Amino acid sequence: MKKAITVIFLLLAFFVLAGTMTLEERTDGIYVFTKLAEYKFDYNGNLQEVYRVTERRTRLFLYSNDGFDLENVNSTPTFKWQGLKDKGKYSELTLVFNYGNIEKIFSFKEGPNYTFNVSIDSNDEITVSIPRVGYEENDRLRDNVFVSFYNKGDILSIVKFSGKTLGGNKVKGTNLRFLAYIGPYKKTLIKDAFGEDYSTISEMLKTISGVGGWFDVILYPLVYFFGWINNFTKNFGLTIIVFTIIVRFILYPLYHSQTKSMIKMRKMQPIVEQIKKKYKDPQKQQQELLKAYKENNINPASGCLMAFVQLPIFIVLYQVIRYYQEEFAFNGQFLIWKDLTAGGFSANWVFLVIQILAGYYLALITSQDTRTAWQSIIMSFVFPFLFIGLPSGVFLYYTANTLIQLGITYYIYKKYKIKGLTQRELWGLPNKG
Repeated sequence: MKKAITVIFLLLAFFVLAGTMTLEERTDGIYVFTKLAEYKFDYNGNLQEVYRVTERRTRLFLYSNDGFDLENVNSTPTFKWQGLKDKGKYSELTLVFNYGNIEKIFSFKEGPNYTFNVSIDSNDEITVSIPRVGYEENDRLRDNVFVSFYNKGDILSIVKFSGKTLGGNKVKGTNLRFLAYIGPYKKTLIKDAFGEDYSTISEMLKTISGVGGWFDVILYPLVYFFGWINNFTKNFGLTIIVFTIIVRFILYPLYHSQTKSMIKMRKMQPIVEQIKKKYKDPQKQQQELLKAYKENNINPASGCLMAFVQLPIFIVLYQVIRYYQEEFAFNGQFLIWKDLTAGGFSANWVFLVIQILAGYYLALITSQDTRTAWQSIIMSFVFPFLFIGLPSGVFLYYTANTLIQLGITYYIYKKYKIKGLTQRELWGLPNKG
């Protein structure tokens, strides 16, 4: 059975991505475009800007004499580049700036991280300025690792280097080597990039105000659990579905309690209408309603309370899915979706159709009258368009959650023999026969 499941996962899930990187030489600089980020260099061989491009374009780094600048080197270098091409784009790119007796090389390799390598070959000692993304008070330096943090965007620059430090972001030595990470604060990405140095970096980050927060205590256990599931499925599309099913199963008692409360309130509706007709005084009406609820063992606030409890849980789960955007970019194909980081109508139209249909049937199951049903249907039609620009991985989570909710609602309403509207009733058609 285990082997069969593994075979199914492999058949559904995995195709290796082709190259994802491109390079453009423009009048204002040299641009490297990866799946996750955009890097700009000037023709003097210095890193000028870095942008994150997942979901929306966000600047991570802006040059301030700290783009791996060479101190006291004023000559204009010659430039050349080369790459390993794979189906129209590159899986590896190398930029070479030659200053005569000094050669500076930037190396990019596709992958779910914001790292690149820099080597500066020189037989003489030379001083280099490491990129800084935040203010100097948020810099940390230990064991040949430099960390810079910008708290307004949770942005990090982490550079492991050879050579000796001169303090701050200055490094001096011959034949220097750098492993650089300029990207968001995400523990899993940092650990993957720096491996054995992660514990040192983690200790350094704890000393910087604004890194992480109370939310990490809730978020990261779920992040690691999501990653644990992915170790079995080997595909993030399948992982999202399995993760959603497990979480909804755990939360089922809450949803069942909420739905049960709604059903009781629905059965109470005739009594509520009688009380409203009988008592015109609002105060007396309220007293009688509370009395009727007590006699029928109903708490009107319980349904809202359960919904209130579930809301922050689903917000956290949504953040877990968004957390893995970088890995989604290199996930491979899931069914008809080649890239779970893509957004827009062309990528998400299938999810949109499923959402509308699920909303339609939910309205039929749960509504007592056509007016309420049509209000629900209109909302289910309009609301998914708000998500149309999200990455497909996030939309997949949203859609899987909706389908599970439809199944649970159908089961509970059938169990308690609560009838909704028929399609003929919804459309105002006479019943057959």
